[in-house]
Amino acid sequence: MKLHFYFPENLDLDNLIDDNYPTFKPFVREKARYLLHLISVKRLNKKDSVTEEYTKLSAKMMQDMVHNYHEYWDYFINDLKIVERTKSYQTDKYCKGYKFVEAYDTPIIKSSLTLQDRSIRKKLINYINRIKSQNRSYTYLSKWFDEKLQIDEEICVWAMNEIFNIKQEFPELRDINIITGEEKSPQKQKDFALGSIGRFKEALNQPRRDNNVLRYHSVLTNMNSIYRNGVTYNGEELYALDLKNSQVFLSTKLLSTNYLIRSYGDGAKVDIIFDNPIEMYKRLTNQPFLEVDSLNSKVTKYNLSKSSYIMLGLFKDSPLNIRFQEYFRLAIKGNFYESLREKIHQELGVYIESRGDVKRNVFKFMFSDVHSKSKFVKLFEVLFPDVYKVFYDIKEYDHTILPRILQRIESNLFIDRIAKRVSKELPKASIHTIHDSIASTKQYIPAIRKIMEEEFVDGIGAIPGIKEEHWCKANIIKEVNELKQKAFAVAS
Repeated sequence: MKLHFYFPENLDLDNLIDDNYPTFKPFVREKARYLLHLISVKRLNKKDSVTEEYTKLSAKMMQDMVHNYHEYWDYFINDLKIVERTKSYQTDKYCKGYKFVEAYDTPIIKSSLTLQDRSIRKKLINYINRIKSQNRSYTYLSKWFDEKLQIDEEICVWAMNEIFNIKQEFPELRDINIITGEEKSPQKQKDFALGSIGRFKEALNQPRRDNNVLRYHSVLTNMNSIYRNGVTYNGEELYALDLKNSQVFLSTKLLSTNYLIRSYGDGAKVDIIFDNPIEMYKRLTNQPFLEVDSLNSKVTKYNLSKSSYIMLGLFKDSPLNIRFQEYFRLAIKGNFYESLREKIHQELGVYIESRGDVKRNVFKFMFSDVHSKSKFVKLFEVLFPDVYKVFYDIKEYDHTILPRILQRIESNLFIDRIAKRVSKELPKASIHTIHDSIASTKQYIPAIRKIMEEEFVDGIGAIPGIKEEHWCKANIIKEVNELKQKAFAVAS
């Protein structure tokens, strides 16, 4: 198995080392290459990297691979002067951030060199094999990531270069992170696109299910949507059924039933339980039933230890459900953001310029700290005070809980229910999930839609808006041409 290194195109590491050989021992060139490769490969594999200045690297992971890793980084930073590092742990709770200095902030390319270090190779291959072993539990998904799944690299690389050139020349057309509002770097977007296209079939792109919110990650989920249009299965174009305004729709589950949220491991793990949550609450807290039953339909927190707590929500028979109805109505329609924009204008006299602005603000509200009270959040609170209170209660102690719980609900629906049922009822249908959507070939789409609708009714209580998307190369050309037209308008 060949494991290639990835580096900035102008980095000649061997010459740099020869000119300024390190004084610490043991020093192994392979290990130096591997550590620097981590910065590059994260840029190729992680969507968030397009707005992040520094690449976050786990100290524990690096020490497992290179026991004196810190001496290498000190050498890269102080002697070779090719890397910069954050001076504190502010970049992330557990990770420091690293980046190449400006001189080496260049396109990432695949090196002709392959990893030869036996100890690192063994650990990486063991990691790949663990993923393969985990995939045995999800063969109804992983079996479709085979040689029949292909991508047209030529048209995707053409589009990537066209998009890069336009966004590099016209900053007005650059993308913005919907939650943070940060501008996405065209060069980093190009690196990421090239990584997802060029590494389509590499072993490290084995699909896997994460241990946190149980999302199923694959080369397709880690790819910008435009390039999925170049993907086919067994020579056939694919069609995707996409859940409209998914996070909003899924959030109605937290307002219409009983559940127990469990956070443990200092917030690293989160779970939600819908089966007998009151009984689970009583068992974990030794609280009597009447005390639990009189919580008056709010989210109630109980500390189990310094590093774990539970929250109980009782909304199945809640009188608050009547006051949630307008939120439910908008969430189920499938055009939540357009309807909310109109509602804010009509009822509060506030004009919001576009649907995208509304969506960006809804995401900020759902994913941000409770103390972040923007003008939009205040508007939302006026329109949906009881919904706001429930979300506030869930986020009060950890603002990441709400989006993670919504992702747990999503993964249960799409992976454990919809995809599994499709595999049983339509065994010849290829299945490729992209978090809140599912793709297959055209002939199976009507039957898959029916299964989705039935599972949404059973799992959430309503049929949401579902959008059908056709993945085809014509969409790539269309999107590039639309961007060119915008560039022409800006230039004029």
